[in-house]
Order: sequence, then C-alpha cells, then structure tokens
Amino acid sequence: MRTRWLVLSMMVLLSCTCFAQPEYDAITSDVDDQLERLSKVNFHPNLLPIILENSDYMELTTEQIAVFKAWGKANFKPMVATMNEIIRRRIEFKEAALSPSVSAEALRGQQEEIFQLHRKLLDYKLSCREKIFKTFTKENWEGFLMVLGEEGFSIPDAAGAGELATFHSVR
Repeated sequence: MRTRWLVLSMMVLLSCTCFAQPEYDAITSDVDDQLERLSKVNFHPNLLPIILENSDYMELTTEQIAVFKAWGKANFKPMVATMNEIIRRRIEFKEAALSPSVSAEALRGQQEEIFQLHRKLLDYKLSCREKIFKTFTKENWEGFLMVLGEEGFSIPDAAGAGELATFHSVR
C-alpha cells in the first residue's frame, strides 16, 4: 500500500506543480484506479517515486535529483497515456471476447496490439532503469537496495548487488 501511495504521489507531483483541491482528488482517484488495474500485468516496478521519496537517505545530489525529475517530466504523461490505452484496449478485448460476431483472428489481433502497448510501457520503465544505472554511485546503490528491502521488494543477492553498483556513472 505504501508503495502504491508513493507511486501515486510521484505521478501527481510530476504531472504539474499544483492542483485545485477538487481536481487533485479526481486525479488521485483516477491514477490510483489505473495503477490498481495494471498491477497484475505491470511487471517492472515504478522506481522513480521510490527514489525521489528517499533521495535524502540515498544521499542523492541536487544534480542527480534534477536528472530524475527531468526524466519524469519528459516521460510521465506519455507513460500514463500508454497505461490508459492498455486499460481501454483490455476492456474492449473483454467485451469483444464475449461477442459471437468477433472472430478468433480479430481477438488475436487485438491481443497483439495490447502486447505492443505493454512493450511500449516497459520501454518507458527500462529507460528510467537505464537512467538509474547511469546516475547512481556505489553509495546510492547501497542506500537504494536498503530502501527496496524496506519496501518489500526482492533485492539482488550480494553478487548481483555488487554488479549493480558497477553501473554508476564516473564523476
């Protein structure tokens, strides 16, 4: 639940600097609903909100935080649009699957389109992951792994964690 709230908070913060209260409540509810719908099929975790929420603990510099915020600003809206499209297409698929006038071939085509959208969503998340690998230092990785453990994520074993720490950028 805490992770979902962090993701939700980050999405709201990245989408714009301030909301009127009624708009904020509506957006919060919509985003929360979207995340709930995708949680069963969205395999890659949303890492950016966790990173920004714990930036002090992970000892991120102002420059590192700016890099992550810039990524969010550039990618948040298209990523949410992709999520919305996945939801819309999945609803259409479920309706079509119950219609005797829709062929099996049409359903295969619809499902392939949904898979392509999932790949697009994954590409956004992998782009963020790459940004993390290029931005974190060894110390940031150590703090990040601690945070992930506290959040209940499966973290790499000692060998894998050491390997992750080698991806940081040279400063």
